Amino acid sequence: MSDWAIAIIIMEGILFLALVYYLDHKKRMYMLEKGIAQPDRSTLRAERRMLNGLFLTMAGSCMILAPEIANRLGIEARLTFELLVASIIVLCAGISLIVGSRIIREKDEDGLRKGSFELR
Repeated sequence: MSDWAIAIIIMEGILFLALVYYLDHKKRMYMLEKGIAQPDRSTLRAERRMLNGLFLTMAGSCMILAPEIANRLGIEARLTFELLVASIIVLCAGISLIVGSRIIREKDEDGLRKGSFELR
């Protein structure tokens, strides 16, 4: 019955992805309505990485929690080792994207990097 857990994960992932895209669309429409200048490319890249990182972090968390939620709903499911490893990989990928977006955003006003390396 672990197929139910996979189906729940997919449904939750689609809902979270729709939420992320909806919020991004609302932000862009708000910026266009108010006439706010579009940010530079590195800021856009950092924001996109942040959104993708949040999505992957939420998806990894949901993959870990989905069997427990299914059990509470009366669906027989359990967290297998394979699902746990996949969840941890997705969770860590999301966290690394969030950290990467913070590294990209750390720039001086001169455009120079505060750290000792630059991501391109």
